[in-house]
Amino acid sequence: MNNVVSFYEKYDEEARLTSNNARKVEFYVTTTILNQYIKGHSKILELGAGTGVYSFYYADRENDVLATDITPKHIGIIKQKLSKRKNSINLSTEVLDAANLSNYKSESFDVVLCLGPMYHLTNALHREKCIKESLRVLKKNGILAIAYINKHFVLNTIMTKDKKFLTNNFIEKVLNTGVIKEGQKECFWTDAFFTTPIEMESFITKLNTQIIDHVGTDGLSPFLKDFVDNMNEKEYSVWLNYSLNSCREKSILGMSNHGLLICKK
Repeated sequence: MNNVVSFYEKYDEEARLTSNNARKVEFYVTTTILNQYIKGHSKILELGAGTGVYSFYYADRENDVLATDITPKHIGIIKQKLSKRKNSINLSTEVLDAANLSNYKSESFDVVLCLGPMYHLTNALHREKCIKESLRVLKKNGILAIAYINKHFVLNTIMTKDKKFLTNNFIEKVLNTGVIKEGQKECFWTDAFFTTPIEMESFITKLNTQIIDHVGTDGLSPFLKDFVDNMNEKEYSVWLNYSLNSCREKSILGMSNHGLLICKK
């Protein structure tokens, strides 16, 4: 994970969810769907919290949130935000590897948000351990939310943006392994893992949990970035409404950049 930590020490993760209309769709759909399952006064563990966009959102809604991330820079940013807060919220934070939750007791959280780790757990055993540990620390009937990046979004966007990736080797690597690593010809990011909605459902159902919802959180918005970013407020409101109403449509889910699985222990 050293490559991933080094990458995010230099990357502006805050902007990924907040910088423009197209990117904000993911946050809007994710929170709107999650709010159907997360009630107030829940004890929430967020893995891969980044700079805490989701953690602050849920802490502001009277939940007790523990925001964790493997990148020290991100934890530092969360602490800085907390120090500038005038209102008191129940939010704590610490550096943590999402595949190792040994510091936490079994059945101690109502909700586990795993909205980032799957993007970078390139080892299958680590992905399995992350989910198994998340389920272990969840209370009975607790909610586990898992985000992932879609292989087909990656192929369509990367090959059209940079023709050096328009190769059979790139297609085969993404489709067959879902893994890219720094130093490889096929790497356009940092060490990363991509999957598909069907593959994720198959993976999760083997781990003794029940899938209760599955949505595409940004749909076609990333493909239509310029169009969405140039909308006025009224137009954008309509677009958000459409994004929410289409997020469970399988054809949209199959092409969405980010997918979200919601499971019940």
